[in-house]
Amino acid sequence: MIYYISDTHFRDQAIFDKCKRPFKSLSEMEETIIRKWNSKVKKDDIVYVLGDISKDDDNSSIEIFRNLNGTKHFIVGNHDQLILKDIQNSNLFETVKFIDLIMDKGRKVCICHYPLMDWMEFNREGILVYGHIHNKTGKNGKAYAMMKDYYSHLPAYNCGVDVCDFEPKTLDELIKLKEANKNEPYIN
Repeated sequence: MIYYISDTHFRDQAIFDKCKRPFKSLSEMEETIIRKWNSKVKKDDIVYVLGDISKDDDNSSIEIFRNLNGTKHFIVGNHDQLILKDIQNSNLFETVKFIDLIMDKGRKVCICHYPLMDWMEFNREGILVYGHIHNKTGKNGKAYAMMKDYYSHLPAYNCGVDVCDFEPKTLDELIKLKEANKNEPYIN
């Protein structure tokens, strides 16, 4: 099975507060993500982590991934720049890339931390899975309102924890989640 997740932001109080994450503390959030991840993902599953794993300068968060099931691949996010060398040297991720094109049950999937207007295989039935925008809505600015409208009928799916119940999701789960929440204000 292949899973996707983004924007865990372990040990990042600023993001925790900004996104109004529904936990009493960062440690409660961390424990919840670990529990949900390991109850869902098996040892031989693949997980694509689409960036922003921790606070910008907190490399101690990298070790959390040692306790998470699955073969993990990493896509670099904007909050990973200061600890990128530590991420690479940890050997916890099979690959570390900025963007990639993978196959998931015969479907071409472009994975990137950022939402894109055009992506690899866009004109050839390619799918985009991204993170970065958390639970932003049109109320966060004109660009987000435009993005919600632009993505409404495109095969583009937000795998950020803020809209994915703080757990990795399969592509099929992301597709169902977007359909079920198409009238919600956040971009999914």
